[in-house]
Amino acid sequence: MKTQRCRRGTSRLAGAAFVWALAMAPAMLAPASAVAQTFKALYSFTGGADGGGPWGTPLLYGGNLYGTTYYGGGPSSTQSGTVFEFNPSTGTETTPYVFLGQPFDGSAPMSGLVADPYGDLYGTTTEGGFSLRGTVFEISGGSEFVLVNFSGNNGETPEGNLIIDPLGDLYGTTTDGGANDSGSVFAFSAGGSLITLYSFGNYLTDAIGPASGLLLEKGILYGVTTEGGAHGWGTVFSVDPKTKQETILYSFQGTSMGGTPVGGLAADKKGNLYGTASVGGNANGNSGDGVVFKFNIASLQYSLVHTFKGSDGADPLGTLIGDGMGNFYGTTFAGGAAGFGTVFEFNSHGFTTLYSFSNGDDGAYPYAGLTVDSSGNLYGTATRGGQYDWGTLFEITP
Repeated sequence: MKTQRCRRGTSRLAGAAFVWALAMAPAMLAPASAVAQTFKALYSFTGGADGGGPWGTPLLYGGNLYGTTYYGGGPSSTQSGTVFEFNPSTGTETTPYVFLGQPFDGSAPMSGLVADPYGDLYGTTTEGGFSLRGTVFEISGGSEFVLVNFSGNNGETPEGNLIIDPLGDLYGTTTDGGANDSGSVFAFSAGGSLITLYSFGNYLTDAIGPASGLLLEKGILYGVTTEGGAHGWGTVFSVDPKTKQETILYSFQGTSMGGTPVGGLAADKKGNLYGTASVGGNANGNSGDGVVFKFNIASLQYSLVHTFKGSDGADPLGTLIGDGMGNFYGTTFAGGAAGFGTVFEFNSHGFTTLYSFSNGDDGAYPYAGLTVDSSGNLYGTATRGGQYDWGTLFEITP
């Protein structure tokens, strides 16, 4: 029998303000490029009742794709975002839920969704709720339930994806709030309790501002922060959910080694973590288009996998994903052949740009990571572009 969760009754976006401004800036059109893959725009959001501006990674569940949009869903006064469902077989998009916003509901979701074995969906909103600091919500049986209203002390502005463990417990991060207003790591138990596992602290001695979700490996939570650490350029950290002990595993140095990691981590079978840093890669300063990095948990060794050059992508902001066969996939928010972002792949054989967005019907500025199915098909979202310039849902097939 399913354990029933308890219904419970102006935040800043750490990364959203910058990247949305960049997305609105004019840029020169150029043809898109693909390398031995087929790209298909599955759906163009209109910005109306169906929503607009999908920032999160799509979830593939039961053969359908689920996700959220940051905008749209209702009249102009209440356009607080949506939950969408897309059926790839029929090409049909539906909107199971439209967020109502303050004070009784969340608004402006940036994250994707996760599902439990019963088909219930969970996610976060960056705004709304009783204190206007964001929520954790559940979609079950066609209804939405607000599970957590963030108040500041227990966190604020959750931007990253939730993860769910085999017991049904949810884990996530908030970019702001917590005991020191530097962000937090939290758990929401299947029994209905919110637990703050860790509140990030002082800028000079601790990590600050996680903008992505977590990775659970052998009972330990791993993540990145955009700021803090020994050099101020962000960190790789771990938190033990049982002891609530946080450990800074690596402090980004900026310059050629990269800095300001926004997207979350992926892992291989050998104890290596992979992620991206959104800036750096230039040895002559803290400029650069970002890097892909590898971090070994056992040896604490950090190394670079790829340095972006602009033409092959720039500003990687989404969480990486692996297919279990040694291949990893991700997106860049900008760069590529036209400057509107890319989809890329890397493995032990090297790095490949799979697709460059053109800001046409295909979309532009992908912020989130990707979903990969058992056949190697990739699914993702672009925040802008498409037929109505409100973003797209896309597929790349091998």
